[in-house]
Amino acid sequence: MLAVIALWLLQGCAAVTLQPPAEPEDPVTVALLDHGHHSSLVLPTATPDAWLRYSYGDWSFYVERRINPLQGLAGLFLPTRAGLGRQSLTGSNLEDATATQLRVPLEELHLLTVPGARVTALREALEEIWQAGHDDREVSTEWDMAFVEHPEAYTLRNNSNRMVAHWLTALEVDVSRLPIMSNWKLDSP
Repeated sequence: MLAVIALWLLQGCAAVTLQPPAEPEDPVTVALLDHGHHSSLVLPTATPDAWLRYSYGDWSFYVERRINPLQGLAGLFLPTRAGLGRQSLTGSNLEDATATQLRVPLEELHLLTVPGARVTALREALEEIWQAGHDDREVSTEWDMAFVEHPEAYTLRNNSNRMVAHWLTALEVDVSRLPIMSNWKLDSP
């Protein structure tokens, strides 16, 4: 049993290959942000030069900044309250906007071209969650983001990287497997 767990954890550290659709209808560019241990996704809005960055994480650890070891372990092994983070970015160039407006380290940025209708549908689904919790949102000046409660509990098997992988799949990106760690590799279509 221990060997199975060890193999599962090692597999979780290997690169996850992403294959965007070859010829998406009404192509739109999105950005997958690799922050080292976790990931987030930037989607364009209906307004030109406006972007929304979405992230997902354990509420106590990510939103309330309770970063003690016991809190971290609880988030890994027990279903815990989860948060959906949202940050507005502006600028005509997505790479410049992320480089100048993020307050969280960025190890790598992956630009993906995906179907516009899928982007709209995902953004609307995330905005529905956002609006449902808007009155109780928590604002973090440290991250320059605001957070609402996400309806899906956070666990090791449902962490920020896996949530972003689900979001990418909704955008018709072929994701080789569900990751534990943030380690993405982009294949050309």
